Amino acid sequence: MHLSGQTEIAASRQRVWDSVSNPNRAAASSSSGQAQVEKIDDRRYKVTVSAPAGAMPMGVVLDLQVTDLNAPSRIAATIAGAVMGGPIEGTGSIDLAELGPKLTRATWVADATLGGLLGGFEPMIQGPMQQAADQGFASFKARLEAEEAAAGA
Repeated sequence: MHLSGQTEIAASRQRVWDSVSNPNRAAASSSSGQAQVEKIDDRRYKVTVSAPAGAMPMGVVLDLQVTDLNAPSRIAATIAGAVMGGPIEGTGSIDLAELGPKLTRATWVADATLGGLLGGFEPMIQGPMQQAADQGFASFKARLEAEEAAAGA
């Protein structure tokens, strides 16, 4: 499953970087608001998210490992875990381009492979997953723009 997006954020690249490179701040912007992050070391984290599953959300535990950290322009990571007894593996990255002193373009890409029972439903869940990711980035953008505006006031 391939997910991607791009948005321009009315905030300095450093402010955006400080958020995307801090898993706790990034998790606070998840569309569900249900992500919890446990730091293992400087590059490894255990992330617990509440994923939609019909009427009842289910908890998913993922091991996240930062694989590329190039401040303040790029962060990439891998994830591994299980959903409904099937494995999930993925990679993702966020690239930040400074368009002006208080304008940053964030471009992100994520590729995930679902195994087990969910693997057969991948085409059906790609749309809702893209929508959830877009909502998460919209929330992230709104929070950063509000912080930038407050800092400038």
